[in-house]
Amino acid sequence: MTALFDALLANPAVILTVGAFVLLALPRHLAGVWMLLVTALSAIKLYTLGLGEYGGLELFGQQLTTVRVDGLSRIFAVVFHIAIALNVIYAWGQRDRAQNFATLGYPAAALGGVLAGDLITLFFWWEMAAITSVFLVWAPGTRVTYLSGMRYLSIQILSGVLLLAGVVLIFNETKDLAFDFIGLRDESGAIKFAGLVMFLAFGIKSAFPLLHNWVQDSYPKSTITGAIILSIFTTKLAVYSLARAFPGTNELIYIGAVMTLFPIFFALIENDLRKVLCYSINNQVGFMVVAIGFGAINGAAGYAFGNIIFEGLLFMALGAAMFRTGTSKATELGGLYRTMPITMGLCIVGALSISAFPGTLGFVTKGLIINAAGEAHMFWIWLVLLFASAGVLEHAGIKIPFFTFFAHDSGKRPKEAPMPMLIAMGIAAVLCIGIGVYPDPLYALMPDQEAIAGYHPYSAYHLVEQLQLLLWAVLAFAVLVLIKWYPAEVPSTNLDTDWFWRVPGRAFLGWVTGASRATWNALWGIFSGRIQALMERIYYVHGPEGQMSRSWPIGFMALWTAVLLALVLILSFLA
Repeated sequence: MTALFDALLANPAVILTVGAFVLLALPRHLAGVWMLLVTALSAIKLYTLGLGEYGGLELFGQQLTTVRVDGLSRIFAVVFHIAIALNVIYAWGQRDRAQNFATLGYPAAALGGVLAGDLITLFFWWEMAAITSVFLVWAPGTRVTYLSGMRYLSIQILSGVLLLAGVVLIFNETKDLAFDFIGLRDESGAIKFAGLVMFLAFGIKSAFPLLHNWVQDSYPKSTITGAIILSIFTTKLAVYSLARAFPGTNELIYIGAVMTLFPIFFALIENDLRKVLCYSINNQVGFMVVAIGFGAINGAAGYAFGNIIFEGLLFMALGAAMFRTGTSKATELGGLYRTMPITMGLCIVGALSISAFPGTLGFVTKGLIINAAGEAHMFWIWLVLLFASAGVLEHAGIKIPFFTFFAHDSGKRPKEAPMPMLIAMGIAAVLCIGIGVYPDPLYALMPDQEAIAGYHPYSAYHLVEQLQLLLWAVLAFAVLVLIKWYPAEVPSTNLDTDWFWRVPGRAFLGWVTGASRATWNALWGIFSGRIQALMERIYYVHGPEGQMSRSWPIGFMALWTAVLLALVLILSFLA
């Protein structure tokens, strides 16, 4: 019991979790202050721990490490605390207890996952993240969000089931529960079944291609603040897990490359700008997955750190516009720069950063990934990443601010965003510029200090390469708009690959259900017919009028007794 208590006290995620449950009973007007206080206490606890392993616990003869702080987990833990604080400030005054609970409980689970030193602890927090996050999808309280939340929960639970199966398989093979390198292949190059199961579990949460639709299905349906929180933690927990368990896995290079490409085309034609940013999540995670495949863990961790801040800033700016206008549709926005100039300016900072403009956070982190592709001499992957980077500028760097604040005049003249929203966005913008100009504090957090020591983001080559890319991407956007080839924003619902699950998949499921029912009825008919025939035969023999119920003469019975006795004597003699 003492060991369990010590393990709980050692974990910053437990502080956040307890704080989340206290919110359920705390007066609503104190929620913001309490959440900031708890976040600060958790951050202080993380700082006082330092690098090392804590919270050792023995379970069924196995030693568990509930808290492990090393270079990789620390950088994720630090940015998670920054994100929690920004979300709390942004949603200041929110009175919904369920959302307030999830605002702390969901990040707490993600934090617990990145700090987990063993697979059992990881599984616990993995499932907690799924359960707590779904409350943000359900928060609007409509039937549409309820159904979306159920689909979201099903996908997340499936990931958890695969994770648990992987844990069992790994323990059966290694008799070890440590959460470290797993690998997809063994020494002979053959795929390990246990590794494949874990790979799929992490891949679902990372939104691998064809497994990505839960992001677009659930995040835009949440509330304004809920979508921001959801955009941060689930996929980044999965990225961390891939970086921990599958660094240098060659398959991730190609999976990540596809992830960087396909969302661009969906984002360009999408009318709902929150959904555009959800496609941007798929695209951005793709860069991180490619980096993990190259073994460039600094690139994956650094870009995850940056993406949480600058993509969060874009979600916050769009959320502020939605808060004032009631919509996030490109066809219903535009012209807001007249009355929301501060929000517009902060949004542009986020757009420049996600586009990796020099002097921003995106520039000093994305270069680590592009460099890794160049050093691996994988020309086509390098080319894909450059094309995807240009696509990021088109759909997130230009489309979001352009159609929200400029484009056509929607006629809406809303007030500037509320002060808490401006403060949160302002802090995020300062981080985007500050770290972009002076990245040394971020580089000091990188997990591989030897690799980062020789990296200089503002070399002439990096500057020229990125400026050329941005220049041509902006020029392409301008030309496409002028010649009217750029996809027009129209009220529509665009079909994604989830169409195959929802239409043919539903029809196939219906056919399988009908075929199963018909097969069962046929088999049951055959079985019941045979049983009925058997019962009739038994009744014929043993029933009141059956053969076994007849009266037999005593002499006949004596004859058969003598015959049987003779047979027994013969068998006894032969034996």
